[in-house]
Amino acid sequence: MGRFPSLGRVSLLAFALLASGPASPAGREADDFVVIVTRDTPLTPLDKETLARIFLRKKIFWDNGTAIAPVNLSASHPLRRLFSEQILGLDPEELDDYWNAQYFHGIFPPYVVASEEAMLRFVAQSPGAIGYVSACAVDQRVKALLWPPSANPARDPPRICPQK
Repeated sequence: MGRFPSLGRVSLLAFALLASGPASPAGREADDFVVIVTRDTPLTPLDKETLARIFLRKKIFWDNGTAIAPVNLSASHPLRRLFSEQILGLDPEELDDYWNAQYFHGIFPPYVVASEEAMLRFVAQSPGAIGYVSACAVDQRVKALLWPPSANPARDPPRICPQK
């Protein structure tokens, strides 16, 4: 327990955020996702393979030595399915066997939050956290680290997001 002394606090925060429920309108279709980190995380290049290693808990520290805390949306969330398929190459249900095997090596799956708002709050308040939200959900609380090609603002026309 000495390696991660603040995990109890993070777990309590995760539980509180899970209880907050979904913040986005019901029936909203999956959008392009954006990978987000805490605002004070140093901006480092991040490719698909590194991102997959982070979410499979094979890379556990940032370059500065901070523990990485990956965060997923619930397995039923359309954005989680999109992220898992595009980055990990598997759907959330296919990852169950992987996590069952990892459990016996003392490796636990990423935290899970119930909504994009909960994701934004968790990442903003948790050192080392990394997660993903829809492109329209990104705000000043977090830093966007990776935009998928279909959400490239330099190449594509500006995205029209609904008013918040």
